[in-house]
Amino acid sequence: MVAPMTEDIQISHLQRRKIEGRVLIPFIAACRERFGDGPTREVVAAAIRSMAVGDGERWADTFGGDLAGLRRVAEEVWAGGGGMELEVIEQTADRLAFNVTRCRYAEFYRELGLADLGVQIHCARDHAMVEGFSATLKLERSQTLLAGGSCCDFRFRKKP
Repeated sequence: MVAPMTEDIQISHLQRRKIEGRVLIPFIAACRERFGDGPTREVVAAAIRSMAVGDGERWADTFGGDLAGLRRVAEEVWAGGGGMELEVIEQTADRLAFNVTRCRYAEFYRELGLADLGVQIHCARDHAMVEGFSATLKLERSQTLLAGGSCCDFRFRKKP
């Protein structure tokens, strides 16, 4: 007997990204072969941006669209299930700063030999996600582990 499909199956955010990656990676490779790298990058960037904005909107509805809610997203969703290790540097009414010191998402793409693609389909989501999460917040980040940085330095602040 086959178990019925339900919407109640819970998977970690990391597992979701791994599943997406295993689908997107061969699709992107096929598109690059057929249409070239430039057009493929444009289409992928637009699709990832749209998905990220939607994630931000849903997370704001679930956790609240302020810095406290954003911290919960980082700790409960992104880091949940062992997805990453983060160190909170600062949290005030106007700022949230943390460093990701280990990223299993980055490790996944590196294991596949696709760090550059991982930056495009994973790290590139963050700024668009913040736009969907709250029009009053801004993300500044100067480095990511996947792009070779010593950490991912997330610096969120309220816009003036």
